[in-house]
Amino acid sequence: MRESPLKSIRQLLDLDFFIPSYQRGYRWDETQVQDLLEDIWDFHRIGSKKEGEFYCLQPIIVKKEGERYKLIDGQQRLTTVYILLSYFEFYMERYKYRKFDIEYETRGNSKGFLNKIFNITEVNKTNIDYYHISKAFLTIKEWFEKFPEREINFFNILTVVDLSDKKDISNNVRVIWYEIGEDEKEIEVFTRINSGKIPLTNAELIKALFLNSKNFSENEKDIRQIEISKEWDEMEHTLQNDEFWYFLTRDKNYSTRIELMFEVLANIETNDRYDTYRWFAQQDNIVNIWSTDNESIKKVFLSLKYWFEHRKLYHLIGFLISEEIETAKSIYQKFKSKTKSQFNDEIHQQIVDILNLKKLNDLEYEKEKDRKDIKRILLLFNIATILNNKDSYIRFSFDKFNNEKWSLEHIHAQNEKTISNIDEQKKWLKEAKKYVDYCMEKNTSKQRQKLILQIDKALNKDKIENFEDIQNNIFNLFGNNEIHTIDNLALLPKNSNSSLSNNIFPIKRDIIIDKDKQGEFIPICTKNVFLKFYSNSISKLYVWQEEDRQQYITEIKRVLNEFIGVKND
Repeated sequence: MRESPLKSIRQLLDLDFFIPSYQRGYRWDETQVQDLLEDIWDFHRIGSKKEGEFYCLQPIIVKKEGERYKLIDGQQRLTTVYILLSYFEFYMERYKYRKFDIEYETRGNSKGFLNKIFNITEVNKTNIDYYHISKAFLTIKEWFEKFPEREINFFNILTVVDLSDKKDISNNVRVIWYEIGEDEKEIEVFTRINSGKIPLTNAELIKALFLNSKNFSENEKDIRQIEISKEWDEMEHTLQNDEFWYFLTRDKNYSTRIELMFEVLANIETNDRYDTYRWFAQQDNIVNIWSTDNESIKKVFLSLKYWFEHRKLYHLIGFLISEEIETAKSIYQKFKSKTKSQFNDEIHQQIVDILNLKKLNDLEYEKEKDRKDIKRILLLFNIATILNNKDSYIRFSFDKFNNEKWSLEHIHAQNEKTISNIDEQKKWLKEAKKYVDYCMEKNTSKQRQKLILQIDKALNKDKIENFEDIQNNIFNLFGNNEIHTIDNLALLPKNSNSSLSNNIFPIKRDIIIDKDKQGEFIPICTKNVFLKFYSNSISKLYVWQEEDRQQYITEIKRVLNEFIGVKND
């Protein structure tokens, strides 16, 4: 596609448009028409508008064919503008303005119908297109009859233009004008747009602004354009690194990742996908915003890279973004106004203020409101474990963490899921029996001998009537059952959680070890707890008892207190 300048409505008045048959007809309803009127009027009422500030409609995509433009996208908006100009027929004639033409291929007389629409007094039901077009006109007419004092000002916003010194400085309405090349197939472009793969991203439109030839003198044009293009590509390449990207955001919906840089710099609330582009289009010296202004794209990019490469900031900021407490945009606003030392301290204190270790023992998995707090504390436990070890080169994998769904996993499972299928029951018992046999070698108590006999007997039956009793006995052999507090919980991806759920501690332990061997991301503290690194005694590797739970929560408190800066008594 070609470069995308802005065009005022006035600059469209002498053009002719043709809407091809592969597009659906006009379908805007009353609400959409009224919203457009209100938006434009709200823009007019802004008292502090800068010279040259404008209201920008979304893109119009066209292809020139002879003296006409084939309208590939934007026909709903452009047709509404045409209907609006038709309402101002009196003013158009008075100032000798020509109104652009629109013709629908599917409606042979559409051009004639549109040319006389200012005369209609009721909804035209000849066909579905005329119905919606006439209804839109009557909606506009009713709106101005309700607010007659708005007419002349509204007309001026639509049609005023000042092209003195080849620079449009008027406060008016404009469109983003995108003209595709002669060799491009408009049906393919239309299909891409309407299948959700629209090439008109904020990034492409903003890039066109930065590389526009009129931004440079003849002497610097080629060199500066190449320089910006090269730096643009380098930024985009760096942002393609998932480790960097998912440290900065959990959002997977960016068309091009460099758009995040523009959102951070603009720092505006966005209501549609082109708001960021509009902000850049309204800036006085767009090239300076790339690299030479106090706040620039390059400064944003280098700041984000600094966070990523700084070991402590990487983990603190990564935590805040993962927990959706902050965004890259909100963090940058804090960063740019402080020294690096002040910023570091503020981010650390923000996380400290979130913690409430006094209530740690009271948090329960069964209480839905507590689950978020437990997950947050366990995430910070993992991060603090890494940060507290000043000599460690380990970094928490925010790309893995933010790219998957995570949940709380019971270290020693609860017997919550009933297994009713006989084959599944036997499969569960066979797997558990391996670990019961191991315990038998260590301890030949009558209780364990009896349990082995129960399992063997059940495996030889066509129906296991006492399966739940046997299962409960096995659970009790390897740990305390029905424990829902944080000392029996760890963080795991949901896909791993599903393979672990409803299993005894030793099975979970071996699954975790196997997943770690295969290179799956297991948070360091989750791995440690299943390997019993926090337990003082390792003589019972396959059992998770009360003493293990006490030593685990003691370690959680010690690590978080060290992170906070409080010495452990």
